[in-house]
Amino acid sequence: MLARRLILPCVVALLSGALAAVPAARAAAPPPLENPAYGFPLPGDFVSPANAASAGLALSDRWLGQSPYENPAAKVSQGLEISPLFEHVSRQDLAAKNRSVEQTGGYVDLAGVSLSLPIRSWGLVLYGWQPVLRLEEQSYSAGPLVSPAEVQQQATQREVRGGLAVSHGVGGARAGVAGEWVHRADQYETHEQSGSPLAGDRVLDFKGDAWGGSAGMTWSKDPDQPWGKWVGAAVHYSSDLSVTGTSVSHLVAGDTTFVVDATHEAEWSGGVSARVTVAPATHMLAAVSLRSGADWRGFDFGTSTGAGWSLGLDWKDPELPWGARFGVGQESNPDAVEPKSGLLSAGFTWVSGDLVIDVGLLHRNLSREGSPNSSDDRAVASVKVAF
Repeated sequence: MLARRLILPCVVALLSGALAAVPAARAAAPPPLENPAYGFPLPGDFVSPANAASAGLALSDRWLGQSPYENPAAKVSQGLEISPLFEHVSRQDLAAKNRSVEQTGGYVDLAGVSLSLPIRSWGLVLYGWQPVLRLEEQSYSAGPLVSPAEVQQQATQREVRGGLAVSHGVGGARAGVAGEWVHRADQYETHEQSGSPLAGDRVLDFKGDAWGGSAGMTWSKDPDQPWGKWVGAAVHYSSDLSVTGTSVSHLVAGDTTFVVDATHEAEWSGGVSARVTVAPATHMLAAVSLRSGADWRGFDFGTSTGAGWSLGLDWKDPELPWGARFGVGQESNPDAVEPKSGLLSAGFTWVSGDLVIDVGLLHRNLSREGSPNSSDDRAVASVKVAF
């Protein structure tokens, strides 16, 4: 691993012997992103479920319009929903190539929150969620190498979307639009101890803001009767997102600092979800999703057109306070570090008057070329209170 360290910053460090500042962006990914041995998951991401119901259905309800996060035509009853989550990432590519690998057990964070205040046939929902959220940390002995090296690395990928969805219904149809503020904040760190002059600490962080918007529709006919139908479709646009930050290296050979300036180019995403009631208490769901892919201009990498599908089963007898959900699916994100994933999920719901508590468990395996599949496991709990 030590032999594959970044050369240019080290040459600069050896020549200067002190802190060096670069006022413009680098043409390629800065350290530590450019070292493939760390395997940081940029470029690429897979969408995080916004609430427990979506997690339990393997995202098969993603575009259905039962929640406002990706389909602003959602008809949501007046109330508040809060969805905390617990995430655990297992990097099997690191475990297969190194020794004594230890991985952080997991992190507590927030999946999404929404406040619905409908007015007659109009729906108004304030919402916020994190479609991109990945938190991980590992420590290991690099190798096998002739010179021993102890490495600790961690990564944070976070994108927050907050917006207002406005919808209106006529008969069994409903249409809606939403405007959003988008915030991205990433941090990648490596800390290495060894006898090499290239050993030391490398920290990259950057953040930026953009805007986005979505439009969607839903249509239903006898949705709770046998063979009743519910269909939803939506499209989302995110504008160019410019990020700025720094890449700082404190090595045995010297210190370097680079200014980071990059742009995640505009991206489209969208899809269709459908639900059919196959029995009075049983719903079958299916979804197809597409995304345009986008380049990280200034980092010299990006992704191309991606797609995904998922199937779900939602069972809830109105005579009982509890119900269950299941789901499966697959996703592709070409040119990403992790280009494919598989989904497997289970969920539970409990209803008591105006209170609904959902729990969803989503397992996502993550493929990497030449490595065993890694995994991203999330437990999401949603508390919905009507008022």
